[in-house]
Amino acid sequence: MPKFADPKVTILAATERDPVAAAALLIFTKSTRLQMSPGGVEQVLQRCYLDAAWMKEELSYMAKTIRSSWEFLDVVFLIENVSRAVAQQITRTRQASYAMQSQRVTNVGNATFSRSKLYSEGLDEAYGEALNDSLVSYNELVESGMSLEDARGVLPMNIQCNLVAKYNLRTLASLIPARTSYRAQGEYQEVARQMKAALYQMWPWASLFFQPKFSIAESLLDEFV
Repeated sequence: MPKFADPKVTILAATERDPVAAAALLIFTKSTRLQMSPGGVEQVLQRCYLDAAWMKEELSYMAKTIRSSWEFLDVVFLIENVSRAVAQQITRTRQASYAMQSQRVTNVGNATFSRSKLYSEGLDEAYGEALNDSLVSYNELVESGMSLEDARGVLPMNIQCNLVAKYNLRTLASLIPARTSYRAQGEYQEVARQMKAALYQMWPWASLFFQPKFSIAESLLDEFV
């Protein structure tokens, strides 16, 4: 039977991993009415370290105003064990950069697959057998001399791959709420939830940038529900 694996998301790099340094850079980019110079970033950084309340106030203001400054912070994720179907969905976000594992030059004879949601026992078994048969056929074709790029044609959409994806904070603030929605595919929801959790762990203040646009109105509405 086929091997299954669950999605895993890891932050590989960021413009600034240190949450205070990242916040300082973000705040500095907003200061367009001031004299902008390299030393200005250091001044903002020092004030952030000395006055956490001021830093949070500045970030809270930025979270409610023009989003263009959010684009100065990038995050690079390693996304492992996702189906080709979900990888295609991920790479449809155009304000990002991607590097995806290739099936054209990589032998994927020991590949893993994404799980389907649970159906009846018989249907789940039939699904697993179909995946296994495709992998057996792939290996037989490769062993018989077919090139990897041609043999991959028999592989199913739920065969897994890894990819690297780079987003800026503005893109993430739009992408993650959309892809954690119940309307998104469950596998993509899990990827988006892990991206959000990893982002919050690295930059705890990032939650300010994921507040609903009308969060004040929503909080008032909650009182009457």
